[in-house]
Amino acid sequence: MFGFLIAVVGGAVTPMIEAPLARPVARMMGESFDVKDTELRTLAFMIAMIIAGVLCAVFSSGSALGLAVGGALGYFGMRLLRTAQRMIENKRS
Repeated sequence: MFGFLIAVVGGAVTPMIEAPLARPVARMMGESFDVKDTELRTLAFMIAMIIAGVLCAVFSSGSALGLAVGGALGYFGMRLLRTAQRMIENKRS
C-alpha cells in the first residue's frame, strides 16, 4: 500500500519536476537523441516513476502493478476528480 501511495505522489508531482529534472536530462542526452518539447512531460513521468520505484525498493513496499496504477491515478488525478465533480453536479440538476 505504501508503494502505491509513493507512486500516486510521483504521478502527481510530474508537472512540477518537468523543468528542474526533465529538461536537464533531455539536454544531457545530447544531439544524438533529440527530445521534443512535447515529450518532456513523458520524460518527467518516467523520472518520477524511477524515483518511486527506487523508494519502493528501499522501503520494501509495493509491486509493479501498484506502481503503474498509482502513477496513473496520480498523473490523471485532478482530471478524474474534476470529471467526478461534474458528474455529481449533473445528477443534482
